[in-house]
Amino acid sequence: MANSSRKRPCCICRKWFQPDVRQKDRQKTCGRTECKSELHRRHCYEWNNRNKEYFANDYLGKKLEQIEKKGSEEKKEPPPVLPSKAGNVTLPTSPFIFPNEIIGKEYGVKGLIIIHYLARKFVAQFPCRNGGAP
Repeated sequence: MANSSRKRPCCICRKWFQPDVRQKDRQKTCGRTECKSELHRRHCYEWNNRNKEYFANDYLGKKLEQIEKKGSEEKKEPPPVLPSKAGNVTLPTSPFIFPNEIIGKEYGVKGLIIIHYLARKFVAQFPCRNGGAP
C-alpha cells in the first residue's frame, strides 16, 4: 500500500502527481487530458505496429465480402473486369501489370483480388534491390 500512495512522475510530461488510490499502480499519467490522450496515442501506435497482419487480412476479407454482396444482388455472371476496377470494387495498386481481364474471366473477381493481394504481400516481403519493379 505504501507504493500506491507515493507521488510519481507522469510518463508524458514528467510532472510529479499523486496517483488515484483506486488505480493502485496502474496510473501512468498525471490525469491531464493532454497526457492521457498522448499515452493512448502511443499505445495505439505500438499495437498497430505489432498487429499489421490483422488489418491486412481484414482488408482482404472486406474486399471479398463486397464481391459476394454484389454477386448475390445481381444473381448473374459478373461484368467484365476493367483494368483498374472490378465491378464497384477498386483493386489494390500493384507494381506489376496484370492481365486483369484474363484473370477475371478465368478465376473471377474474387481470384483477381486475391492475386493482387498476394502480389502486394510478396513485394512487401521481398523488395527489389534496385528500388523498382522487376
